[in-house]
Amino acid sequence: MGFVELEIERAAVGTWPASWIDRVDGWLLRHCGLLNRKRSNSALPPEAVADRRNGGRARGKVLRRSGRRAGRAGQPAGSACRAGCVPGRSGYRVVGSTAVMFADCERVLAESLGEPFEVRLESGPRPSWLVAGEAVGSRPEASLDRVPQPVRFAIALHGGVPVGVGMFAVSDGWCGIYGMATHPDWRRRGVASAVLRAGARWASGAGAPRLFLQVEAGNPGARRCYEALGFAPSHEYHYRVR
Repeated sequence: MGFVELEIERAAVGTWPASWIDRVDGWLLRHCGLLNRKRSNSALPPEAVADRRNGGRARGKVLRRSGRRAGRAGQPAGSACRAGCVPGRSGYRVVGSTAVMFADCERVLAESLGEPFEVRLESGPRPSWLVAGEAVGSRPEASLDRVPQPVRFAIALHGGVPVGVGMFAVSDGWCGIYGMATHPDWRRRGVASAVLRAGARWASGAGAPRLFLQVEAGNPGARRCYEALGFAPSHEYHYRVR
């Protein structure tokens, strides 16, 4: 894993909450029972694992902490091993194949031609943001108030009506972008671009000149949108669950 990839992964850990953190044989174990997200309930491998069997022990500890049985499949948030190269023990299956992309704020802001949308930034997941998320088809969680500051929750509006949402969190000179969602009737009309530019302006002022985000392999439309704004691929990862 290269320097930029390691920086992004460290920033991702810093911008995403976990109520319990531990290390086993170099693996970073994270669990947060209040958030239904794989990243908050996962085992992040070290850059190199001398004894790959240790990964199984680390994952088992996450399973015990999350209260999920190792034999159960299809869990959306528990029993997850976030890995790019460590096969781990048999019986695990790969889910959530994801590409990580990054960009400079300056590049994202370079082609701003005047947005047709108002983008409001809030310092926490207030009821207005939660309602907006539901209105555009997202699944917002009130427990996102555990995301460490500085953080902003974005709402894109057209005529006062929510059409898109997103979240921006800063750590170690990077701004992580999460929870991007656009109402189906407003896709491919510049909503996501407006949200990203508003977040980039805020991040730049908050001391984070670089952005990163994750996009799942099954969402090529979102990837094209990000590429058009100057995002480039960094690395890929997946989860192993059982």
